[in-house]
Amino acid sequence: MTILDRINEHKRLEVERRKLQSPIESLKDSYGYRLDRRSLTDSILNSKDYGIIAEFKRKSPSQDDINLNADCVEVTQGYQAAGAAGISCLTDVHFFGARSNDIDRVRAAIDLPVIRKDFMIDSYQLHEARAMGADAILLIAASLTPGHLDDLAAEANELGLEVLCEVHNEEEVAKLSPSVNIVGVNNRNLKDFSVSISNSIRLAQQLPPSMLKISESGIEDPQTIAKLRREGFKGFLIGTYFMREENPGQACADFIQRVREIEDLYDGAIA
Repeated sequence: MTILDRINEHKRLEVERRKLQSPIESLKDSYGYRLDRRSLTDSILNSKDYGIIAEFKRKSPSQDDINLNADCVEVTQGYQAAGAAGISCLTDVHFFGARSNDIDRVRAAIDLPVIRKDFMIDSYQLHEARAMGADAILLIAASLTPGHLDDLAAEANELGLEVLCEVHNEEEVAKLSPSVNIVGVNNRNLKDFSVSISNSIRLAQQLPPSMLKISESGIEDPQTIAKLRREGFKGFLIGTYFMREENPGQACADFIQRVREIEDLYDGAIA
């Protein structure tokens, strides 16, 4: 059993408990459910700072404890000031150390679109995401059949939520639904946690041209951004690299500045 299998098994039990505690009708009556949504797609495409989606998380199965005492508001406000195009906020408590009100606090504190990043396996979680104030949700192709992925993506769109679908290989690319707004290539192997940026490069030309492309995981070198942009990637999800620093927002700002310097050198070389 892979770590993803274990997470999904735990998530099914978790979702069933939450359904009993907070039925969908109560979610629909919440303040967050009534909020207007912000477009992650537009924010990435209009970004002057390389479409960085900065992630807030305290730990992960691949990295263990990253920044357990981090405050979600302080960190994400720092990301916004640095020039991030969007925020990815983990909401999984057991494996990623989220707190129950993290995403609610983040949504209230910043103006950027917010992704609810979790292991989405049930339509109930889509209503939860809307009630939290999320603007977009993550679907992991490895966790879903093509039909289930299509159903969840279509329902998310009906709820006003954009869909970021994460893929790792050609088989998962084939699962992509027309209701997906953004496709993200994850450079981390879910079986052994190894990371290779070449995964994004390998899959780049196989992704539907109509979908916005982003690269996820293992991005720590600003030169990688410049390289992937030339492969057609418009956005980049970065979490651990920022979160393990004492000041994640400043780490994000410094990273964007280094990307800008590299891009300026490249532009000057071909002028």
